[in-house]
Amino acid sequence: MLQAHTAHALVAALLIAAPAAAENLLLIPDSSKDKIWAFSAYDGALVSNNYIPNDGRMKQVIQVAQTPQGTILMADVGNDQSCSADDAVREYSRCGQYIRTLAGPADGVCNPEGICIAYGKVWFIRLFDATFETGTNGRNAIWSMNYDGTGLQEVCASSTFGKTWSLFPYNGGFLVSDIQDSNLEFAPLNCAPSAPFYAFGQGGVSMQSPQQITKLADGTVVAQFFSGNAGLAFFSPTGELQGVYSTPTGRGVYPLGNGEILLSGGTQVQAYNILTGQLRTIVNQVSPLASFRWIAPVSVTPCPSDLDCSGTVDGADLGGLLGNWNGTGSGDINGDGVVNGSDLGVMLGSWGACG
Repeated sequence: MLQAHTAHALVAALLIAAPAAAENLLLIPDSSKDKIWAFSAYDGALVSNNYIPNDGRMKQVIQVAQTPQGTILMADVGNDQSCSADDAVREYSRCGQYIRTLAGPADGVCNPEGICIAYGKVWFIRLFDATFETGTNGRNAIWSMNYDGTGLQEVCASSTFGKTWSLFPYNGGFLVSDIQDSNLEFAPLNCAPSAPFYAFGQGGVSMQSPQQITKLADGTVVAQFFSGNAGLAFFSPTGELQGVYSTPTGRGVYPLGNGEILLSGGTQVQAYNILTGQLRTIVNQVSPLASFRWIAPVSVTPCPSDLDCSGTVDGADLGGLLGNWNGTGSGDINGDGVVNGSDLGVMLGSWGACG
């Protein structure tokens, strides 16, 4: 409960309160605790270990993607690779509140893995596992839909896909990681078969189980390989292997604004410096155990006081803040780990419609 002795702190906070600037973040699902972590897109610094808390729906989120409207889509494979009601592409508000489920087994979508926004649509991989599934929909495929979930369709189920896992927009199509053949496949949108972008064993390096794929500013393609000669692999824009850096992580990869590469996997989030070859650990979350997945960029709108994402900072947001006074999470607007007078000052200073 708000105490009288906080008055001076509140006055001070009101005097220094200022609108928050937009911030670019990288979100990484933790499939062990079913929540989403946030890191700085510039240097990988930890922003929040509970950016989107576990709400009981998330079972094993692999990757998220942000729509142009600012909402966050989650690709969730559920508790295993069977086709169950837990498999879904779900939509959350920018505040991390569940909005709706856009695709699931009833739509023919099971085990959605990688997800991204490209070419004016939402794209994701439907992972098929013959151990669990049968029937005409039992195949690996790239699916697409509109931002609101309409227009859902299977776009490509290429015969070259062994066991699809992630996808990355590239040259008008997608680079797809094939964990069965340990290849990186190029999939044109017309689903025409093509030679692998990278074939297993190319360059004499036996890398297996490719995970996330991304691209650097100079056009270099980077992919994480989870097993075999696991590590961070660099490719020319046409698929020639340029080099491999062996790392203790092997799932997510994304370039940082400071020139480093952010890596995620297992209990660790790390940053790799291409020029010096140095690897620095940002997080090693052993207790409670984390299981970090793939990395995705989001842009946070400059209205953190709008706790309920209504578009207006009003009494409902104030009630939410006061109801969590001295707590953590909702209402901790300045991110210092506790809901207090500083947060109240920021909220009152941004009262009214979000700009």
